[in-house]
Amino acid sequence: MVLLLSMAAGGFAQSSVKHGYQKSLLGIEVHFRFDKSLLDLHYMGNAQALERFAYVIDSIGLSKIDSVVIVSQSSPEGVYEHNLKLSRLRAATMHRTIGQRHPELNDRLYVHPDGESWERLREYVTSDKKMKQTTIDKVVSIIDSDVNVGTKKWRLQQLPIYRYLVQTYYPRLRNSVFCIVYYETAAVEKIPVEVAGKEEIVEVSEETEVVPADTVSVSEPEPAPAPSPSRKIVWALKSNLLYDLALVPNLGAELSLGKGWSIAGSWEYARWNTDSWCWRIYGGELALRKWLGRTAKERPLSGHHVGVYAQAFTYDFMAFGHKGYMSGEPGDNLFKHPSYVMGVEYGYSLPIARCLNLDFVLGVGYQGGKYNEYRIVDDCYVWQARKNRSFVGPTKAEVSLVWLFGQKGGVR
Repeated sequence: MVLLLSMAAGGFAQSSVKHGYQKSLLGIEVHFRFDKSLLDLHYMGNAQALERFAYVIDSIGLSKIDSVVIVSQSSPEGVYEHNLKLSRLRAATMHRTIGQRHPELNDRLYVHPDGESWERLREYVTSDKKMKQTTIDKVVSIIDSDVNVGTKKWRLQQLPIYRYLVQTYYPRLRNSVFCIVYYETAAVEKIPVEVAGKEEIVEVSEETEVVPADTVSVSEPEPAPAPSPSRKIVWALKSNLLYDLALVPNLGAELSLGKGWSIAGSWEYARWNTDSWCWRIYGGELALRKWLGRTAKERPLSGHHVGVYAQAFTYDFMAFGHKGYMSGEPGDNLFKHPSYVMGVEYGYSLPIARCLNLDFVLGVGYQGGKYNEYRIVDDCYVWQARKNRSFVGPTKAEVSLVWLFGQKGGVR
């Protein structure tokens, strides 16, 4: 972080019109809530941080300030492209906030949306005093690994220490850091900037060779620091294990539509019978789902979901020569007199491997349709009654094994 901001400050400095020693002061920062770009002055000491910024500006003197660089970042969770956009929005927020509070600095403000803050996470982890060294080495090896960011996030999520990282360090990574570039003609006392219990001051002389950093204005954000992957079609194949246990072969598919929505369909077919019993059913289902929570953002078709569904099916059940139940009329198919269900569902899809989930679903709704009761008398099927089904209550139970496709490393 120190190196990045020093380089950025060097790139912005106007050394041709200033004299003396160029210095960069780093350490004042504000923080943002999860997935937010608006500044909350009551969050993590943000109001005090802006007061310190004003104090430092007054202490240095406006005439000596060359530029103020605002580096905005996000925590490495969720979709990379969204986090890059979030860091740009946070940079724009702070550019607007500082410009309103200090209009005299408007022509000296520069923003640097930095996207996901992997390097700072690495600094926090390596200096952690509570984690075991073996755990630190494991986390650092994942951060340093030469794989795409989606795979890094998925590997971190598999570690027992992941929740600790999210709770302890991720809130600190959702920030905007100020780097004040100014000039002094003589040595001066360091200005303390209290952030998280320490001060950081970086001094850069005019003779120091500095590589200019790419800069970004609020209206024209910088390109992504790493090539962002194109959006892929994420879909899944699945089988309801409860149906499998009931000897009803089935297969389903689900397609992610983006923005947390998906559409799913399934089909089941069983035709088992002997002289004394039969077990026949076939039909299908369509469902529209909305995915919720952090897991769904980090890994499509995973985590909490709610939805609506509709089913149509026909059946013929009889147990060992006793009374049987047949949907519709004899000889009917699914399109004439089917049984049907309409309802709402809630579920949770639990990641259990890189491209494998276990999806638990319960649904309640209304079931309707005609059915006939019959018995076997002297090897003949004898109709007993014809009835209408009208039921409100639990109409769906699912424990499905789900195979995910279209996302490298199991995450996007």
